[in-house]
Amino acid sequence: MSAIVELLRTNPPARRFFLAHLQSSLGTGMGYVALVLLALERFHSPWAVALVLGADLVPLMALGALLGALADRIPRRACAVGADLVRAAAFLGIAVSGDLTAILLLAAAAGASNGVFNAAVLSGLPHVAPERDGAAATSLFSAVTTLGRTAGPLVAAGLLLGGGVEVALVVNGLSFLVSALVLASVDLGRAAGTARARPPAPAPGPRLGPGFARLVAGSAGATLFAGMANVAEPAFITGDLAAVGAAFSVMVGVHGLGVAAGSLVGSRGGHAASLWLRYLAGIGAMGAGYTLAAVAPDYVLALPAFALAGAGNGALMVHERLLVQSLAAGGAQGRAFGTLEMAASWAFAAALGLGALAVGAASGREALLVAGLGTLGVWLACALSASARGARRPAAQRGL
Repeated sequence: MSAIVELLRTNPPARRFFLAHLQSSLGTGMGYVALVLLALERFHSPWAVALVLGADLVPLMALGALLGALADRIPRRACAVGADLVRAAAFLGIAVSGDLTAILLLAAAAGASNGVFNAAVLSGLPHVAPERDGAAATSLFSAVTTLGRTAGPLVAAGLLLGGGVEVALVVNGLSFLVSALVLASVDLGRAAGTARARPPAPAPGPRLGPGFARLVAGSAGATLFAGMANVAEPAFITGDLAAVGAAFSVMVGVHGLGVAAGSLVGSRGGHAASLWLRYLAGIGAMGAGYTLAAVAPDYVLALPAFALAGAGNGALMVHERLLVQSLAAGGAQGRAFGTLEMAASWAFAAALGLGALAVGAASGREALLVAGLGTLGVWLACALSASARGARRPAAQRGL
């Protein structure tokens, strides 16, 4: 935590970046709620909601690696600012559009821009905060993203009372404009090979250190079961535990605070082996949290378990990003982050279907238990894989 305070105290570009990112993350949280409500209000169909939310995922599922690779070929600041401008135009357009097809296309454009923005920023953060501050910057980015998206729906509630979904969507669009203006003054660096006017042709695939495939598999597996938990949670809270609807909102907030807290654990950085151990601990904490929540006899005892799952999720997320920065060469980080987002998007899409089937066939409690035990299975598989790989390598070369 002290590293984050020092970073913000001594690095003006980092302060500008994180202030801009905080307000745009709040806007994203508001925009999510408003988008769901807009689909319901204008088209009166749950299918419209599913299509609008799916439109945000489809570009990452289909083109995640290619979208991320843009940050390896184009200056990262240009990628981030351009992505913010596209997202601003998309949400401002959604606010005034009454056509479902147009809204789906605009939501897809926003989703594609998310992929470009995240790859550019996560690759560029070590340039904004070089050397010892790089891990602190990545950790703070994850925490700010989570805090903004957790608090954003609460801010949206006030806007919805005062002006309706259109106002919340416009505010979200304007937050991206503010972010673009601020990021234009922050140097995110360039990937190797982009300094020339004509960038080299992309390689067949990113040259990554050992362990990247295991990282993708572990994160996708954890996302699959965490997504199932997301589907199971409403039925578990309001059905199995017989709590009121507001109790579900409290649980979501507690889980979000856990994610933010877990993200801050990454601020101390470390070498690849220690990052991998903390990444594994994050998966294990997620699995333990969901499992303990599923067997909790009442709501009060379930809340700390959801906080534990959230903290594990945050630790997994930040150490996943730190590992990519460690494993991937500078000219391949964008594609590496894009590949991770693509795998996670496919896993989350599958989780929505599997979670719905599990809740429908059994109950929210049993579906949540499957999610928890499944996450623990991912943790065990990753730990055994790392152990087997370490046993095959000379002691001097062990890490991931």
